[in-house]
Amino acid sequence: MESLLLYKKVIKWIFWATIALIIFLTFQAIYETDNWKVFDIDFSTKDHIISAYGALVGGVLAFLSILFVLYQVYEQREQILIEKQDSIEEKSQDLKDRLLLLTNYLKTLEKDIVNHGERMEIFFKAEKNYPSTMNTMYFNTNKNFERVIEMDILSNFKAFQTFFGNDEEDWQKQFINLYEISDFYNEAFKDLKKKYTFHIEDKVTKQKQIAADMMELLNQNGRLIDDYRIKFGADDYLTKPWSSLINEYNPAHYGYLQEVQETNDVPDFRYISDNLLLPFIEAAMDIRRDEGYDDLGSRNIIELASTIRKKIWDVEVYSLQYAGDIEKQFNNYFSPDNESIKELQNIKSKIDAKL
Repeated sequence: MESLLLYKKVIKWIFWATIALIIFLTFQAIYETDNWKVFDIDFSTKDHIISAYGALVGGVLAFLSILFVLYQVYEQREQILIEKQDSIEEKSQDLKDRLLLLTNYLKTLEKDIVNHGERMEIFFKAEKNYPSTMNTMYFNTNKNFERVIEMDILSNFKAFQTFFGNDEEDWQKQFINLYEISDFYNEAFKDLKKKYTFHIEDKVTKQKQIAADMMELLNQNGRLIDDYRIKFGADDYLTKPWSSLINEYNPAHYGYLQEVQETNDVPDFRYISDNLLLPFIEAAMDIRRDEGYDDLGSRNIIELASTIRKKIWDVEVYSLQYAGDIEKQFNNYFSPDNESIKELQNIKSKIDAKL
């Protein structure tokens, strides 16, 4: 480019020098005419001078035409080089913009992973401490990982090659790691959400069944009390061991539900199992040992109470197993100091340094 500018400058100087030469020759021709006047040159007696002047100026003008053509060639060549340079700069800027977009995505990905890890930690600790209650975990709805994956991989590769190829020996490995990590977390989030949805739906179904069984238990208790009232009379029906025990249970259960409602909370099945059902079953076992079951349905009631406790235990066991799986995934892939996040941070810092 510099040589073209020099050539154009030289041509311009030659052009003006040639113009000066034509002016000089013209004045010389004019001076050869005695007592010349404007537009009154003697062509009849000075024909040899005019002829020589015309031939000389014609040659000079022919030289100027060649000079103009040469200048135009250099001008076109300069324009081609400028367009080529602009194209190179445009491509370079495009690759730079890709890296800038990529590093912004990486910042968001890192934030998403860490934030979800925090939610996972809260969730699995809640599942461990309160396995029978409905603990929930929020999932992001953005598609940042998919955006990285869906970017033109060849263009991203060229961007890495352009900005890292000269001074980074392992840039290809880092480029592959970037996409491997993005693919992994994209699938990991989908798998986590799928398993979480299945866990919550299964847990809700089981809890609804437990709640229905508890309501049935209360209803059976009420029917048994009525049967005792009918059979033994209003004065004596509560003197019987089974009716007395069951008559004490229902108010305690309803009292707990009232307390929960007043605090805008939900019933804790573990509390019901340990503090209501377990004492109820233990007292029933003492009565069975001393007097056996009655013929009004006490056995069915105790069996239902035991079944409810087993179902609560089943929900808790499954929740604890799921909590352990979430904890393991958190420790391996979603904790702030895991290797995948460190690799993302390393790649992002190198891209930022180039930008």
